[in-house]
Parts: sequence; C-alpha cells; structure tokens
Amino acid sequence: MEYLVFFILGLAGGLVSGLLGIGGVIMLPLLFYFTNTETRAATAIAMIQIFSGALFCTVFNYLQKNINFRYAVTFGLSSMAFSFTGSFFTKYFSGTDIKIIYLFSVIVAIILFFLKKKKKDEGIIFNKKIVFMIIPVGAITGIIGGIIGLGSGYLYVPILILFFNFPINLAIGTSLVIVLFNAVPGIIGKLLSVDFNIILGLVIAVGSIAGSRLGTYLCKKIEPKIIRIIFLSLLIIIIAGVSIDLYFSFI
Repeated sequence: MEYLVFFILGLAGGLVSGLLGIGGVIMLPLLFYFTNTETRAATAIAMIQIFSGALFCTVFNYLQKNINFRYAVTFGLSSMAFSFTGSFFTKYFSGTDIKIIYLFSVIVAIILFFLKKKKKDEGIIFNKKIVFMIIPVGAITGIIGGIIGLGSGYLYVPILILFFNFPINLAIGTSLVIVLFNAVPGIIGKLLSVDFNIILGLVIAVGSIAGSRLGTYLCKKIEPKIIRIIFLSLLIIIIAGVSIDLYFSFI
C-alpha cells in the first residue's frame, strides 16, 4: 500500500512538472501531509522525483521546441555547485527551518508573478550583460533549491517571464532543463548527507515519469492564460497550507 501511495504522489508531481514546470514544489507538501516521511528525508525523495520528472519533460519539450538552451545551460551551470552545497548542508537545518525557507521562496515566486514587465517588446536577448545577471540568480536559487530538495522551477518560471521576456510555455520548458542541472548535484548531496528510503524514491520516480508525459501534453493544449492561473492558484494553496502547518507547530 505504501508503494502505491508513493507512486500516486509521483504521478501527481510528474503531471505538475509537465504542465507547469514546477513539479517539485508540490512534492514536499504531498510528502508532508500524505506520508510519515521525516522532513529531511522528504527533501531527498523530492529531489529524485524532480530529476526523473524533469528528465522526461525535457525530452518532450525539446520535441515541441519549447526550450531556450542558451538560457537553460547558463542558468544550470551557474546553479549546479550551489545546489550541491545546499543539499549537503541540509543535515544542519531542522524540519521547521526547511519549511520556513520553503515558504519564503514560494512567496517570492508569487510576488514575481504579480510584478509587471518594464519592457514588453524587446523579445528574448542573450548577451554578456544577461550572463552576468543570470549567474547570481542561479547561485541563489541553486542553494535554496538544494536545501529544500527542489529544482526551483517555481522560481525560474516567473524569473524568465519577468526579467527575460519569455512566453510562459517557453519559460516552463527552459526551467525544466535548469531543474535537471540542479537535480544531479542535488541528489548526490542528499545521498551523502540524508538518510532516506531509496526504494520509495525510485517508486516515486516511476510515477513521475508517467505523469510528466500527460502534463507535457496538457501544457501544449491549454491556453497560456489558464496555465498562469493554475500556476498562481497552486502557489497560493501551498503558501496557505505551509503557513497553517508552521503556525500550529509554534503553538
């Protein structure tokens, strides 16, 4: 029964990965509230789900030409080392610390979504100035994602839209490649520093692969405005759920 639960959770995570490019962001609350997984172990299992979902979603988005590889590689390389660092030092953070960092990062993501672009007609530009903007952003998101066991796709999507003029579908596809870069060192860091059930991680990965295909298909069919609404609604629900959880943990 436990394996079935983890498979279904992986399916849900993969579906959201393919549809919104942020599957990891729902894995932590799903693991918190539907299993008895300890917080640090949950971050490790979530990282495995993120890797498997992002890998297959990347393939599907590549076939649909929804990836800007220059941005993906630059962001990915700038965040990889920091993702490992965050993952490795997870053991020094309490479960409450991790939830607070997670909540803060989701709030930042939703604020970014509500900010308006200053320049709408420039299109997507890639030059040295852009590279120097990407590196510090990649470093910060990499270390945050490493600590909480996420690929930070929920941050990359609004960042690509707001600061780099990406349409939402291209932002989703590109963010999944960045997430893939983060997930590899992230998994290594978790394996070295966190005790968790690897078998359950593999079960959740299988479910994620199945869900990612469906999510990518739906992303192609659903209008960008609807995807944006779903994205924001999901983040709001996560903020409410984690806030309530933290409130009751302090009283």
